Amino acid sequence: MIEFDDVSFTYPGGKEPVFERLSLALPEGVISCLGQNAAGKSTFLLLAGGRLKPDRGAVRIDGRDTKSFTTEEARAEYAAFVYQNMEFETGEPVAGLLRYVYENGFHTEKDPSFVDELVGVFELESCLERKISRLSKGELQRAVIAFSLLYGSRHLMMDEPVFALEDAQKRAALGFISAYVRKKGIGLSYSLHELDLSREFSDHLLIFYKRRPPRLGTTAELFTREILEEAYEAPLDTLKHRESLFRDVLLRLDEIHRHPPEKRNN
Repeated sequence: MIEFDDVSFTYPGGKEPVFERLSLALPEGVISCLGQNAAGKSTFLLLAGGRLKPDRGAVRIDGRDTKSFTTEEARAEYAAFVYQNMEFETGEPVAGLLRYVYENGFHTEKDPSFVDELVGVFELESCLERKISRLSKGELQRAVIAFSLLYGSRHLMMDEPVFALEDAQKRAALGFISAYVRKKGIGLSYSLHELDLSREFSDHLLIFYKRRPPRLGTTAELFTREILEEAYEAPLDTLKHRESLFRDVLLRLDEIHRHPPEKRNN
């Protein structure tokens, strides 16, 4: 369980607190964080994963106060974090990194076939001999998700984990991840722009608002037009259009990443 106990947090130099005296406990299962940009989703995940420390109150992961973590290894045992944009300073190929993460992670029983399984699930076969710095945005994101599962942390925090994936890849990835964490008893909290995917793969929703505390409940209870339109302050049809535009922008950025202008001119 991850528990927020009277938590307040303001970014340095910020005029308004992101959270003020927030208390809630995340239930077991898969939790999707929904709400407008700048409503606090990413900050909440960073606090829940121990990457940020509250100004007031306590965040506890399985009973341990995140302020007590003094090393990255100690923190990572309790919670792994997948950021929307991650960079790695290494010249190692993907295959070696996958094996290294698994061998040095927190799984008590190791099965070498698990690495091969994730390579297939996340379509990494063509990436294995390439350096991590040479991957496209979508390839990198799939590799990062695989790393997080291979590491064996007690909880997973994922901030837009499938944003650069194709639609079929998103469903395959979320389907595998959600089934895996339920089977292993791992906590999973993530944010997504795609509302339909949140409804399909989450057990609970954490709805974020601009001017009030977040609301926690089952997906069946909270995934309604009225609740979503109130949180996003926009008609549901407009939200789906925004999702499509967001996807188009990401595809364009990924194309630029794969084929920079200087390479195309050559």
